[in-house]
Amino acid sequence: MKLITAIVRTTSLDHIVQALGKQGITGMTISEIKGIGQEVTLFKPYAIHNRIELYVPDSRADEVVKIILGLASTGLAGDGLLAVQPVDCVIKIRNKEQVECLL
Repeated sequence: MKLITAIVRTTSLDHIVQALGKQGITGMTISEIKGIGQEVTLFKPYAIHNRIELYVPDSRADEVVKIILGLASTGLAGDGLLAVQPVDCVIKIRNKEQVECLL
C-alpha cells in the first residue's frame, strides 16, 4: 500500500478530486495549507495550497500519480509537490479491521 501526498494549487483541487472519483478513488483527506516556496514576495510571504492525502494499493499508485500530475502541472512555479511513500499497515479505528498490513 502507498500513501500519496500531493500539495496542489487551489485551482487544481476540484479537477483532481473529480478525476480520481471517476476512477473509483474516493477516500482522501483534503486540507488547506500555507507554504513558503521559492516564489516569496514582500507582500505575500506564503502561498495557500491544498494538501491531498490518500492511501492506495500498490497497483493503483502510478495511475493516481499520473492523474494528479496531469491536472496539477501548469509548468509555473508554485504548482506544488507530490510524494509517494510505502505504508506498512492501515487499520480502521472503528472496528480495528486491518485493511492491509505487512506486519
